[in-house]
Amino acid sequence: MRSGRFLLIAGVATARAVVALILALLFWAAAPVVLGWTPTTVMTASMTPAIEVGDVVVARPVPHEDLVPGRVVLADDPDRADRLRLHRIAELRPDGRLVTKGDANPSADSSPLDPDAVKGVGMLRVPWVGLPVVWLHAGAVVPLALFVAVFAACAVVALRRGDDEDPDADGPPPHGEAQPPTTRRAARDRAHAPAGDASTRRALRERDRRERPTARGRRALTVTVAAVVAVAAGSTPAWAAWSSPTGTSASITAARVVAPAVTSCFEPPFDGVWIAWRYDGTDPVRFDMLVDGRTVVSGIASTTRSARVPSSAVSGLLRASYVSVRARMGESWTADSATSARVTSFLGFTSCG
Repeated sequence: MRSGRFLLIAGVATARAVVALILALLFWAAAPVVLGWTPTTVMTASMTPAIEVGDVVVARPVPHEDLVPGRVVLADDPDRADRLRLHRIAELRPDGRLVTKGDANPSADSSPLDPDAVKGVGMLRVPWVGLPVVWLHAGAVVPLALFVAVFAACAVVALRRGDDEDPDADGPPPHGEAQPPTTRRAARDRAHAPAGDASTRRALRERDRRERPTARGRRALTVTVAAVVAVAAGSTPAWAAWSSPTGTSASITAARVVAPAVTSCFEPPFDGVWIAWRYDGTDPVRFDMLVDGRTVVSGIASTTRSARVPSSAVSGLLRASYVSVRARMGESWTADSATSARVTSFLGFTSCG
């Protein structure tokens, strides 16, 4: 009996934790809307590993002068009128337009962005929350239905009340204490029941117990529908697809690739952790950012000397990471920085040092 009650309590606690986690993620994905920020669901993998399919990225409007290489922007896609593009700025053209590129794409997008088309700069990434939207657009009924069913089941279990779990609920209440009503109907019937009629009161308690699952089901259905509506309506899908450029040819002669030098780590307000570096050689094809020797950002423009460290690459409960930069002249012609910046993470919050 004790083991069964322990499993019941553990199951309820787990269900409540799952529901609380999902609702917390939904809150962080939807709350910035009141500030005028734009949440969007990532539909493709062109920004991996920094941003994955199913993540919700919240973009904040910024002045045109803040649209600098290295920042992830959300903008109207000039190639597809009904879609948004979520890519990183690779370079600025002399006419002010922005050349963008997905971190996982081999080349920059062929269509540059007008600064007026930019809705904002990516400021917050909420993982996994947009997966139901991805499944819905892809027609993946099975995982979507499974998610809804599991969440609804967790909501039903999480909404259990303490008196449902009381093994002594079948017995009469202690002397001098009235059985607390749990539904309006039960409270009304108890008020009109004869004071000494124990059988009538026991019958009312039995009927009340039968009504509780129905009430829990209604509450769970309300929570589930609210969660699904929040996911579906709270974010606009963004297809960060690669717009392939026309073929061009180039050659590098007498180039000198040298190791970059990481010079600083800094934390702009509400914009995570950034690093800056110095490079004195011939401009490379691109720079890559590495965390503990693993490439986390690829395709940083050759003229860029600072970039944001992806929070997903350094976050953890208690973690210290070392961020370095690689100059790349070709697939096998590279030079890694001898210096690095230390980034620490505590309970998911990152900082320099």
